[in-house]
Amino acid sequence: MFAILLAKVNVWMDAIFFILWIATASAMVLHFFVGMPKGRFRKKWIEWKWPDHDHRAPFLPKLMHWVHLACMIALAASGLYIRFPTYAGWRTPMRYIHYVAMTIVLLNLFWRIWYAFFAKDRDWKKFAVGRRDMQSMGGVAMYYAYLSNSKPHVAEYNVMQKLTYLVFLGLMLLQGFTGLALLTQPILFGYSPREVLVGWWLGAMLGDVAIAGAWIRVVHYAINWLFIIITTVHFYLALNEDLLISLDFFGFKRYPDHLIEEAKAKAHAEHGDHGEHGAPVLAAEAE
Repeated sequence: MFAILLAKVNVWMDAIFFILWIATASAMVLHFFVGMPKGRFRKKWIEWKWPDHDHRAPFLPKLMHWVHLACMIALAASGLYIRFPTYAGWRTPMRYIHYVAMTIVLLNLFWRIWYAFFAKDRDWKKFAVGRRDMQSMGGVAMYYAYLSNSKPHVAEYNVMQKLTYLVFLGLMLLQGFTGLALLTQPILFGYSPREVLVGWWLGAMLGDVAIAGAWIRVVHYAINWLFIIITTVHFYLALNEDLLISLDFFGFKRYPDHLIEEAKAKAHAEHGDHGEHGAPVLAAEAE
């Protein structure tokens, strides 16, 4: 009975999340074409007028982002292959790729958190959501929905970016937890990570550690799809809303120095030196 229920859940998840991803990708395509009659396509892609930026991201955040991106692609691809193997003999190698990428992602995540709070160029304030951020949420949403032509700009990242990054962080921690909870090898003083992390509580609730692991796998797979959907939106906005700084961030093309100096002068003239959280008011937006 349990196996039948789990099989039905997996089939429904496959269908629902694939439809959600198709709907998300279609919405991004529609959003792009709506920008043509609204004039944003011409402004950005023909007149080449992109948002102002008064600084570049340091090297280490760029490096960590590259490592994160590569490993997340490897995790998503290997995870989907494990779920839908085209050749069963490759399933075990894909699991090893998944484990290695998972380890690197977790180490990279902890490194990024350390950098945000303790490095010389610590930047946690850039991601803090303050009162002015929340007040700007309606205006930012209206801008992305083409209901307004101006986007409130109170910090380096707008409030929707900040909230997305915080949600992404929470999902990564949960994904790391569920991923470790899938390991059944007795590597922790004779106990497996599954027994240590979920066996004593979820296993007790469901009556069996294996059943608990099966439902943890369902959660893990669902989060994998959420990452794919969120990354689709993130990639689209990074390119369509701010191509120049995105190219600079990924090391493809250096953001022009004269534009940074012009943005600094403009920010100082219009708003003073700093806004909320100590960041320049006229600041970079990655999306």
